[in-house]
Order: sequence, then C-alpha cells, then structure tokens
Amino acid sequence: MPTPWPARDRSLDVIRVTALMFMVAAHWGRTMPDAYHLVNILQFVFELAPVMFFFAFGMQLDHFLRKPLAQRIESHLKLFILATIHGLYQEKNPFTSDFFMFLFAARLLFDIHARVGAANRVLITLFLVALCGAWVVLPLPYVHGLFVSPFPGWFPIFPWILFVAAGRMFAHHRQAPRTAVIALLGLAVALADVLILGRTLSKWPLSPDYALLFGSATALALLALDRIRWPAFLSWRTVELLSGNLLLATALHYIAVAAVKAAHGVLSPVLAESIHAVYLPAAFTVEYVAMAGIALLILIALVRATLAAGDWLDGRGILGLADALLPTIAVTGIVLYAAMLHHYNDLRDAGLPFLCAMAFLMAYKRAS
Repeated sequence: MPTPWPARDRSLDVIRVTALMFMVAAHWGRTMPDAYHLVNILQFVFELAPVMFFFAFGMQLDHFLRKPLAQRIESHLKLFILATIHGLYQEKNPFTSDFFMFLFAARLLFDIHARVGAANRVLITLFLVALCGAWVVLPLPYVHGLFVSPFPGWFPIFPWILFVAAGRMFAHHRQAPRTAVIALLGLAVALADVLILGRTLSKWPLSPDYALLFGSATALALLALDRIRWPAFLSWRTVELLSGNLLLATALHYIAVAAVKAAHGVLSPVLAESIHAVYLPAAFTVEYVAMAGIALLILIALVRATLAAGDWLDGRGILGLADALLPTIAVTGIVLYAAMLHHYNDLRDAGLPFLCAMAFLMAYKRAS
C-alpha cells in the first residue's frame, strides 16, 4: 500500500482533502443550472480546487526530488500513462492539456531544473518561453491539435505553474515571519485591484488578480491551520486515507460524481413540480450541498473498497504481477481504448475502470 510519510503534516492533509472535496462539489455542480445566484457563488468557491491542488503539489516537490533517479523516472512514466488515459477519457485525445498532464509536465520541468547547472537553467527557461510563445502565436494547427485544451488560456504550463512554484517557495519559508506578511500584502493588493479599481477575476484564462488573491489566501490558510491545536480525540483516519491516496481518489471521484448526477436527473423534475417557483432556488441550493456531501461519502467508500480489494489481491500475488506488467498493460489498454473511441464514442465510460486501475497501481508499493 502507499508508503506512509514519516510524520503527517496535518495542515497539508487538510488542504489536500479540502481541495478534493471542492473538486467533487465543483464537478457535480456543473450539472446545476446557472440561474441560481447562491449556487453560482458556491460553484465559484468550489472551483478553487485546482489552486489548492497545485499549491499543495508544489509543497511536496522537494520530497519527490530527493528520491533516487530510478524511482523518479518510474513515477514520471506512471504519471504520464495516467495523464494519457485521462486525456482519452475526457477529450478523446491522449495529449489533452488537462489536470494530470499539467501535473506530469510541471513535475518533469522542476525535476530537470533541479538537475542542471545554473547556466543551463537560464538556457532551458528561455527555450521554454520561446517555445510556448511560438506555440501560442504561430498558426500551427497540427501543434495545437496535439495539445487540445478544454479551457481557454495556457493551462498546460503557464501561468498555472505559478501556483506550484508558490507552493514550493512557501514550503521553504513556511516558518519565516515575513511569509505571513508577504501573503497578507498579496491578498491586500489583489483585493484593492478588484474592489477599488474594478478589475475582474478570471480563472480561464488565469488573471493576475485571481492568481495573487487565491495563491495568497491558500498560504494564509496553511499558516492559520499550523497554529490550530487540534484536540487529541479527533480521528484523522479518513483525512489521512484521502490525503495519502489523493491520486486514486481523484480518479475514483468520477464514479461518485456520476452517481449523484444520475440521482439529480431523477430528483430534479420532482422538485420542480412539487415546490413553488419562489422556493426553487433555495431547494436546489440545498440539493447542491447535500449531493456534494453524498458524493464525498461515496468517494470515501470507493477508496476504502479499492484498498481492501488491493489487500486481497496482494495477498495472492496478483497485485505484484500486475504492477510488474504495468507498462505492457498500459500500452495495450491505451491503444485498444483509443481505437474503440475512434469507432464508438458511446463507449467512452469504458475507460473509467481502466483509469482507476492505473491510478491504483501507481499508488501500490510492494512491501519489499
């Protein structure tokens, strides 16, 4: 099972699990109509999940970069496989610029940056900036087709990689007194720019005020969590379960979201017919929050069931064999899944068990 950390970082665990909760609520919430004001506010808050995910990802980069070369290469390969399957599942394109592909590209870039000399870092940085500039400016439809993005803006690397870099810098200076001052200053500047100067916040594409406001807010939230004395009687088992298996939970959340979407499809007409139009916004807001909670409970049950099944398979040597054959299984599965999607788009959901299985094998570590 996933290797435990020597000592749990409670604040980081809370941020990671909060990001997971927000992601579940945001993805389910996209089913709701945009006509309800409170639902829109909640959805805006829940859409902050990527900010917290990438910030927390950056905080753990040094832990990853200290691993031996062989482990890092294996981890890069597995994350790329997962990103490819996720791209096929979401956009029918193995190279789509989405969540997992961003994590793969960002971590690979930081790994390269950590291994080269100072002069080479400048050269690589300038080359990447020039490459991205050419990608955006030049009319190269083939290049654009390789990295189809479901979102406007430079989601693959720039400027969202700023949150990863901010998380890494925060981890280096977490205990410094000036860290809170800088975060508060960033929060104040962003708020003044939005509230006084009237600039708009934009997530896709990312606006400077959005990055400064919510990057600073995430840092302040972590500093506030660091100062909480958690009662000894609190059970952290569920938090540690989700935080320690975050990649697996991210893949499994699609099943939980699909379940509540199906329930909403049955419940929505009933609410619309039985509740007066004046009270419908309140009713759908309550349903939004309730369904998000139910989806989270389903996700927790799915993670526990998957890990229990992993224990059973591991005891019979099956999981170790599957882990050893992962490259063969992955390449064969990706080719078959891509061919199937090319001819039968209705079979898209057949890739979801494949995605979840690959995420679990990534988390799996043999006891030896």
